[in-house]
Parts: sequence; C-alpha cells; structure tokens
Amino acid sequence: MQQRGTARLFTIEAIFAGMHSTYWMSMCAFSGFMAVYLSYYGFSDALIGVTASAISAITIFYQLGVSSFSDRHPHIALKKIITVVYLAILALVAALALAPLPMVLMLLAYAVTGALANGMPGLYNAQIIQFVNAGLPLNLGWPRGVSALVYAVFAYFLGLLLESYQASVLMPIALVCIVAATVLVLVMPRPEQLVDDEPIPALAMPLPKTSLKQLLGASRVMQVFLLSAVFMSAGQSNMMLFLTRVVESKGGNEGALGLAMFLQAGVEMPAMFVSPWLMRRFRARAILSFSVFSYFVKSLIILFSTGIFGVYLAMAYSLFCFGLYGITSVYFVNSIVRQNERVRAQSLITVSGALSAVISNLAAGWVVQTYGISRLNLICAIFQAIAAGLMFYCAYLHLQSEKIQRTDGPLPFPLKLS
Repeated sequence: MQQRGTARLFTIEAIFAGMHSTYWMSMCAFSGFMAVYLSYYGFSDALIGVTASAISAITIFYQLGVSSFSDRHPHIALKKIITVVYLAILALVAALALAPLPMVLMLLAYAVTGALANGMPGLYNAQIIQFVNAGLPLNLGWPRGVSALVYAVFAYFLGLLLESYQASVLMPIALVCIVAATVLVLVMPRPEQLVDDEPIPALAMPLPKTSLKQLLGASRVMQVFLLSAVFMSAGQSNMMLFLTRVVESKGGNEGALGLAMFLQAGVEMPAMFVSPWLMRRFRARAILSFSVFSYFVKSLIILFSTGIFGVYLAMAYSLFCFGLYGITSVYFVNSIVRQNERVRAQSLITVSGALSAVISNLAAGWVVQTYGISRLNLICAIFQAIAAGLMFYCAYLHLQSEKIQRTDGPLPFPLKLS
C-alpha cells in the first residue's frame, strides 16, 4: 500500500517536472532570446523595452483576473484554466511563426503571448500547492531542478543554432514545445482524485471571500515581501532583457550568450534539488534573505567584470539566486495567507515582478540606447541592494509576527518558521 502511494506521488512529481520542462523550453525559444529575435525583425533597443513593458502591463491585469477567478470558483479545475490559456498561446505563437506581420501587430501579438506565458508559473505553483494542501507530501525540488537543467541545455543549443540559422527559427521551435506542455497539463490529475475519502479543506469548508485589498492589508509581511520582489525584478532587467547586450559588451557572441544562459539556468538545478532539505533545517525567511542578497552579489560581479569570464562567473553564482528563491517563496507565501487566497498569493509574486517590469524594461531600453549597458548594470546593482534590504526587513517582520501567523494547510515537510 505504501509502495503504491510512493509511486503515485512520484507520478505526480514526474508530470510536474514534464510540465515545467516543456514550459521553460517554450519560454527559452520564445523570450530567452527576445532581444535577438526582435532585433532580427528591425526592433530597436528602445522598442524592445517598450515590448517588454507591454508584456508586463498585460501580465498584471491578466494574472490578477485569472487568479481571482480561480479563487472565487475553487470547483473549476486549475488544469482547465491552464489548458485554455495554453490554447490561446498556441494560436498566437502560430501566427508569429507562420504569418509575416507588420511591426505594430507583431509587437501586440508578441506582448499578449508573453503576458499569457508569464502567468503560467504562478498557475503551476497554485496547482501543485493544491496537492500539498490536500495532504500529499510532494517534493517540488527535483521537478523544478530537472526543468532548470532542461532549460540550460536547451538555451546552450539554441545559442549554437542561432550562429548558423536566422532568428525566425525560434517561433516554430516554441510552437512544438507549447504543444507538448499542453498535453502534459491534460495528463495531470486533480487533487480530489487522489485523496481517498478525505475532504480537502479548501473545497469542503470554503472561507468567506476576501478582496485583493483585504489580502494585502492583512499581512505586513506579504506587503514588504512583494515590494522586495518589485525591486529584485527591476534589478534583473539587464540579465533578463538585455543579457545579449551584456555579453556583447564583454566580447561575446550568440554562442557565448547560449553558454551564459546555460550556466545561469544549469546551476539552479542543484539548489532546487536541495531546497526541501534546506527548508527542514533553516527558516524559510533566512533562505529567502540569503537568496535575495545573492542577487545583489551577482549584480556586482556583472558591474565590475572586465571580460566574458566575469559574465560566466556571475551566471554560475546564480546557484544561490533563483534556485533557492523559486521553491522557498512558494511555501513562504502559502504559509502567510488564508486558504481562499492562495492562488492569488502565488500570482502576486508574478504580478509584483510584472509591475516593476512595466517601468524598468521601458527605462532599461532607453538607458541602453542612450547611455549604454554599463549604466544599466549600475542601476540594476542599486535596485538589488534595495531588494536585499527590504527582504531583511520582511524577515524581521515575520520573526515578530510568527506566533500569530500560522498556515492552515499541511506541508509536505516541517518548515522551520521559528
């Protein structure tokens, strides 16, 4: 009986790993080389920044809308919502891949597609947390670690591919990956199908609905955590949007860009694998504080590097950045909100980054075009310092309020919150 339960858990984790892997492969092809792809079609750096800002602006409204809808209708399976979103993404990417579009229409299509895709991690996290809250002790570390490795390898080979082929090849590749991701979403079961004769609290005893204002107003910890995420996102505009310009400024080409992306994503894998182990031994707030401070250190390495090997060093240092932040933040946020707020809470992490990116990406494109990438690197380092300070303050607030902040759902392993 125990072996069957273990096999069932592994099956869910394996499907989750496949969902994340195919999603990140599609994002690698779609937006990982965004500056390269849009430059190929005549977009200037400033216009690339406008496109990225449009993506973020749409992400905010879409993410808040879909997460609020899901929290208000808990009986509608998240997999159905995710599938509908994927079908919309599929149609838009097909239009980009198959039909030549005028620049304005291309900007709009690319922005809407990017916004829909950006919301997927929040929906994925909310979906897997439903299993956790239903009492299934899933390990989220190794599935996310596998997806990071897959992204890294895929980015490296796409970089090599772009040395020989035109950037237009990226959309057909993204199209294939999105089809695979959609199939895996359909395969994932619902939590209530796996819990034998046990009511799921979020479904059996729904709490009174709360507004977004009530959600944020109830937790100072949540407010400061999201504010830290805003500055952290702004501080990554050089790495996420203009990494190709950073690499070029240090003497690298498309192959070097692919290797840099490989290192950045590849080193996240071991951190994601050990995140569950770390959360058994260290406070979630401590791991997050160290991770956000590591983003600051990474920005300093980029700022003061004089060659491409400095970029590689910074990418390797990502071991301590999103690899730790990605998993830990999911559990941390899940533990400080109510049951009927958890989908929105996970989505707010994405929304906070998108809110920041609306302004930061627009400004980043203008800074790069006007002053160069070095000035942007300095600004990003300042933002990361602010993000680290805010995360330390968030940890302090959580320490002060932990006696009254209790999660009302079981965790797959004992989190040290005190």
